Amino acid sequence: MPIMAEYIWVDGTSPSKRLRSKTRILPTGVLEPSDRLAEGAEIDLRVFPEWGADGSSTNQATGKDSDIIIRAVRAQPDPLRRGHYLVLCEVFNGDGTPHSTNTRHHLRKVLEAGGDAVDSLWGFEQEYTFMGRAGRPLGFPANGFPEPQGPYYCAVGAENISGRPVYERFMAAAIDAHLAISGTNWEVMPGQAEFQIGAVGPLIASDHIWLARWLLQRIAEDYDVVVTLDAKPAPGDWNGAGMHTNFSTKEMREPGGMKAILRACDKIGERRQEHLDVYGYGYENRLTGAHETCSFREFRYGVADRTSSIRIPRSVAEQGHGYLEDRRPNANADPYEIAARILKTVCDIEL
Repeated sequence: MPIMAEYIWVDGTSPSKRLRSKTRILPTGVLEPSDRLAEGAEIDLRVFPEWGADGSSTNQATGKDSDIIIRAVRAQPDPLRRGHYLVLCEVFNGDGTPHSTNTRHHLRKVLEAGGDAVDSLWGFEQEYTFMGRAGRPLGFPANGFPEPQGPYYCAVGAENISGRPVYERFMAAAIDAHLAISGTNWEVMPGQAEFQIGAVGPLIASDHIWLARWLLQRIAEDYDVVVTLDAKPAPGDWNGAGMHTNFSTKEMREPGGMKAILRACDKIGERRQEHLDVYGYGYENRLTGAHETCSFREFRYGVADRTSSIRIPRSVAEQGHGYLEDRRPNANADPYEIAARILKTVCDIEL
């Protein structure tokens, strides 16, 4: 049968990037239907032809020179169109050079420059908020506000949870797409939830975050629900939305790795603003020092401290090795930029 390949790419919208996609029909016999593939099976990306797109409509070109090129870099089974594929793409200029918005290419260059040598593992905790058409989080009354934060985190019951059908269907779809999803939970504010990707390598983790974001937004369409990654989706005494980033090198994970963890924390602290610059739009509204955050104006790290910039889990401190959690990235941040910046800092890479 013909195969539908959903080509997905990251656009050039500012201040926060968006996802775009379109469907390419591949002839019968070119590719095995994805529902016949074993999980983890290698997919030959050469079967997905290079394609063009209108960059003037994605904030990636002008109308006078509008053609951009999208090239497949990862393919996963499409859980919404059974037997078909989701195809993540990088964006290139018409002359074949990497587009300035192609942050995945920059991460690849960082890995080639020495980032690969440290055998890093990554876990992203992607928070998001379900919004109604009126522009208020699900679970918020039409006028006023719900009861204060407290009963909603990891809760159950219609009085606490809104958007369960999207949440459940997304979780099943992420598994069917063979994404490295490792957990989900409802968050502190009504209508807010989180999923976790990892722990896997930097390119896989980042790719899977973008593919999971696409799946979540696509599924929410069917329920007329809007998914926002806004860092502060509701003003006032409500938690923001982040993407806590868990990071380790092989040295950190081995016995005695705490020294490497503390060394990495110190290095990251020395480049506080350079990290914040790629940690997502609106971090000033979220990183206030309240709601389990450290103020963006300072940098601290500590064991089991959710009010710090970087948290070292208690279990890591007790074992003397493991990973660190940078709590500052926003929900709307680009995981390629986060991974590239952390690797450049920790590995002393200059590009």
